[in-house]
Amino acid sequence: MSIPLTANDSSKLLLRAQRILTGKASFQERFIPDHQELQDVLEYLRHMGCAIAFTTGVWDLFHIGHGDYIHNGKLEAEKLLPEAEKIILVVGVDTDQLTKERKGPSRPIVPEDERFGVLGHLRPVDIITPQYEANTLYKLVGADVRIVSESTGDLPNLELMQKECKHLVVLPPQSETSTTARIRRLALDGRLEALKQVRGKLLLLAEEIERDLGQQ
Repeated sequence: MSIPLTANDSSKLLLRAQRILTGKASFQERFIPDHQELQDVLEYLRHMGCAIAFTTGVWDLFHIGHGDYIHNGKLEAEKLLPEAEKIILVVGVDTDQLTKERKGPSRPIVPEDERFGVLGHLRPVDIITPQYEANTLYKLVGADVRIVSESTGDLPNLELMQKECKHLVVLPPQSETSTTARIRRLALDGRLEALKQVRGKLLLLAEEIERDLGQQ
């Protein structure tokens, strides 16, 4: 049950929404970890004529594919709803705990606070918010446009998602790389380097043994 807002709370939320709309909001104003507060801010933005677009992910080891995905997703949302005062892009970020549940104990590589901060530097991103439980944040946001990647393996049925928002944008992979591929590459490079070091030590050991045998 939500707590009724005081006049002072409402005034602060209204000002926050206005600053997000005009692009003057600080990172602290754009980062909204409280989901009730998120819903209240979005409601003000809707009253101002904005439409809401939403996407979510881990955003681990952020790379150009992530950036292009966010940029192009917002462009597609703007094409779908040209009458909107502004498309407000809400980007959900899987928490560290949720990421471990989804992708294993070795993930994420980059902790959530840093991942929030990276997204805060991106011009198309209007609001950043954590996703605490898998596949739940979209219900709270209630977006007009949901943006997903066809390369995401554990998304729910696309037809089901289509029923839950006005528009669904499905983007192909935006780059030839992926976070998983980069992690594998780094791990492989690390193993190869370790093998080279072991090989070098073995060669030195073999040389020592040959010298010892030659002196006998």
